[in-house]
Amino acid sequence: MDVYEELRAKLATHPMGAPDRKEILEILRILFTPEEAAMALHLPFKPGRDSGIARKAGLPVEEVVQCCEGMADKGLVYAYEVRGRNFYMLFPTAPGIFEFPFMKHRSLDLPFDRLSELWETYYEEGWGEEMTGEVTHMSRVIPIQETVDAQQTVLAFEEVAGYLEGAKFISVQDCACRVSKGACDAPVDVCLALGLSAKYLAERDMGRLIEPEEALAVLERARDAGLVHMTSNTSNQVEFICNCCSCCCGLMGTVTRLGGAAMDIASNFYAAVDAETCLACGICVDACPVEAIAVEAVAEVDVSLCIGCGVCVTQCPEDSLALVRRETTHEPPADYEAWLMQVAAEKGRQDAFTS
Repeated sequence: MDVYEELRAKLATHPMGAPDRKEILEILRILFTPEEAAMALHLPFKPGRDSGIARKAGLPVEEVVQCCEGMADKGLVYAYEVRGRNFYMLFPTAPGIFEFPFMKHRSLDLPFDRLSELWETYYEEGWGEEMTGEVTHMSRVIPIQETVDAQQTVLAFEEVAGYLEGAKFISVQDCACRVSKGACDAPVDVCLALGLSAKYLAERDMGRLIEPEEALAVLERARDAGLVHMTSNTSNQVEFICNCCSCCCGLMGTVTRLGGAAMDIASNFYAAVDAETCLACGICVDACPVEAIAVEAVAEVDVSLCIGCGVCVTQCPEDSLALVRRETTHEPPADYEAWLMQVAAEKGRQDAFTS
């Protein structure tokens, strides 16, 4: 079997998947040299020590380190060093080999126009389906804080500011989706990573480390642009806070572009209208990223379509909208590891993934 076909098959065992299409093989050939693709076959989906990878590959440690460092610089491999020991992990299709090279588009010498075409076709013809259907979504909407009704209690995992305050590292980088698709003029430099992911991105020149105050300013800028806060679908620890548009974003696109259910990504809130103050101006209709609002005598929200982002609330000139809690709510898996295992089980990949 061709080494790129083997690598595609390996990526397919991950919960995020890699469906067998011609586009992914061309993508892998662009991103990985043949030597890197062969090395990637020996890399785990959890960080592994260089010496262990070397034993598995039958190669000198120095050769493993050199090859893995090159892939890490392209955003294909997660890498870190502890007390002189190097650890490496192969990234999945997402978050990973799609996003990270695009975050370094200003300095990485790759044919990004062609990569954009390939990823878009791949998303629409199979890969996007990995994030839809009867599986736990990779991400969820987190409401704009000030749009929640004053009488509602916001839990810790629903409060974006709490994530920023608790993060050891925060980085900001370009939104890979808007760099790739380029379908709107929304701000690009509004993608936030938290924790060790942020440290890695900053070290590899894909982002820069910032303080919580600047991160809040990034969120405010995104809010003013009508973007939707989305985060990893976890409760105790989040890996990222994206600020998403409906036209470019792959996460939101499962609803806006692929026809998935709004509840797959929705927060625990929905927008409610105060009919007494609503002027039926229609501003909220234009603001809603998922077309969940219509105007008759007053604005009317289709709760089954509303993702609970709060964008419409920020745009209403009469303060006639607010987010209120749904009767049935959802608490995400605890962390990324728990999410991975849950989705692997849902997709019947648990044995292949863990092996």
